[in-house]
Amino acid sequence: MKNKKSLIFLGGSILFLVISGIFFYKYVTMEDEIPLKKITNHKNIQTTTSVEIIKIYSPNDSLDNLISSEVEINKEDFSFKINSIFNVIKEQSNYQVRDEDQNYYPFMDPNITLLNSYLVGDKLYLNISSNIIQSIRTKKQELLIIYSLVNTFTSLENINKVKILVDDIEVDKLKWYSLKTFYTKNLDIFK
Repeated sequence: MKNKKSLIFLGGSILFLVISGIFFYKYVTMEDEIPLKKITNHKNIQTTTSVEIIKIYSPNDSLDNLISSEVEINKEDFSFKINSIFNVIKEQSNYQVRDEDQNYYPFMDPNITLLNSYLVGDKLYLNISSNIIQSIRTKKQELLIIYSLVNTFTSLENINKVKILVDDIEVDKLKWYSLKTFYTKNLDIFK
């Protein structure tokens, strides 16, 4: 009788541990909203095969609105294309801005890098280095940077939404504007 009670207790304990383990696993993985599958990694760059015309949105000279321009991008593969477009946006945003103390700083830090990107359906995830946060000084600057990325990438075929990640992390915001949601194209942002 004692062995039977011990076996029942042991079996119940094992069943409890298995069920607890399953619930713990589900709880830990429940908040993982970022796709695990990396679709692009920008370290592999191959030879140029063809050229594609892309519409780029970047700040105007007075830094109060976005203007569009068309640029030629070497079209090799998706990851190369996304990385090339990001670099063009950085180059076209190469302005020096003076703050209230008369010090100059770059509008978009040239050291910001696109670490990688993910494409899931019509949603593009851009994983950007954390130095983007330090380079932002004003609300308008942040909004111009966000929408220069969003409007440019949503101009591409099959991309309707963009989410910005910082160092592989879904952050609440850069400084002022939420990054928890997906952004869609907005050409009237400053009108």
